[in-house]
Amino acid sequence: MQQKKSIGFGPRGTLLCIYQALAYVGYTVFTNFPQNVLYEFYGGTQVTSLMNYIGGILGYLITYFIIAPRIGRIKNMKRVGLIIGLISMVFCALVCVIPPTMRTLWCINFIIVLITTQLWGCFFVTMLIGNWFPRRKGTVMGIVTIAFPVTTGILLNLFMIQFYSVLGRTGSLLKACLSSFAPYWVLSLIGMAICAIWLKDYPEMVGEFRDNDKSFTPEMAQQMMLAEIEARKRSVWKRSKIWGCLDWWLFSIPNSMLLSSAIALMVQIIPVLMSYNEQLKALAVPGFILMSEGYSAVLFGLAIFAIAGSYILGLVDTRYGTRFAVGITLCFMLAAGIIGSFNNVYCVIAACWLLGIYMGAASNFGLSGIVRYWRQEDFQAVMSGAPPLGTVIGAAYPFFVATIAARFTYNGAFTFIAICAVIGMVCLALFNPIRLAKYDNKLRAEAGLPTDDLLERRQLEEKQRRKQKVSA
Repeated sequence: MQQKKSIGFGPRGTLLCIYQALAYVGYTVFTNFPQNVLYEFYGGTQVTSLMNYIGGILGYLITYFIIAPRIGRIKNMKRVGLIIGLISMVFCALVCVIPPTMRTLWCINFIIVLITTQLWGCFFVTMLIGNWFPRRKGTVMGIVTIAFPVTTGILLNLFMIQFYSVLGRTGSLLKACLSSFAPYWVLSLIGMAICAIWLKDYPEMVGEFRDNDKSFTPEMAQQMMLAEIEARKRSVWKRSKIWGCLDWWLFSIPNSMLLSSAIALMVQIIPVLMSYNEQLKALAVPGFILMSEGYSAVLFGLAIFAIAGSYILGLVDTRYGTRFAVGITLCFMLAAGIIGSFNNVYCVIAACWLLGIYMGAASNFGLSGIVRYWRQEDFQAVMSGAPPLGTVIGAAYPFFVATIAARFTYNGAFTFIAICAVIGMVCLALFNPIRLAKYDNKLRAEAGLPTDDLLERRQLEEKQRRKQKVSA
């Protein structure tokens, strides 16, 4: 007998959300904080940004040429992700241990951290989210990606207080690093323990339902899971076909620019704010640890705006469509770039808070777009086999921003962000989901698979819902 549809995520679905959030925290802490705080000990922002670029490119090469061709043959995505996560934690610990006198070794280790934490937190764990929440991914990602602004806006401030307090008291960089990074290392391991004990690749494997939709019987859900696993083996979205898909590029360019520009500025947000530190002191709130300094007050505000942006634009994504949500987010990116171009402390504050809004939302769209505009059985193939656009742009942007800032100040970097927003808007305007659906059917016909109007119908229904919401 069929059961009623449920609104929540389910007990284990909620645990998966916690695991993804903790993975994002671990990834952000061990890739962002060294660039924001330790850069002065290991060669400056241009050196750490260059390491970020190299790590991003190598991470892509591993994903694209080693993992992607074998993604359909990975029988236990959860286990592979946990193994890579545990390996990453070893190298994350070495970030604290390797001294500045061994800068080359530290940089090599940091590159490995960038590769392994990205594979763990942003690929394998995210794959599980796609399997568990194919239709509600916008809402789910809107919630779990709150981890990014909380980490960069609040935890970064607490990290700096702890780091400089221990460093000033003991004079030991090793003790300062260990005491500051240790809590996040433990949180990452707690997330892995949650996954190891309670989660599987698919919700049906633990007696739960996809999207926590209990309108299906357990038997029906099990049959659907087995059918999807079989269909994934026959996915028509091979790497060459993704490269040749115009609409993949038109959709991915704005997504890549949104997330990459946000990350590029956030890994250097402390140097940005420190250049206005004296003027920002008026914002400090003595006695409130999160706003005790001017720069920390801006970071706290950034976190609040980013949390709101992540959640609200996640809901917009679910209700009105990913393309619509990306368009709104690009408007915030453009506003941040224009306002931040002016050498004025109030403009910088406003730009940082607008940056928070679009940063909070930007991390949602890579996953939700694939789930919305492709078939569920093609999710893994497209997610793993896509061209390196996001990775290359994401890896290069911190280096570009640091280089532009060194020559034209960070106001010039914000101008660069505004230009990228305009390019993203043009690409998004040219993106056509119906044309993408027809391309999908063309590939299926060439492969001898049945064709249908599933993707076209999904877009027409989405457009109709949007019209009804507006008229209401």
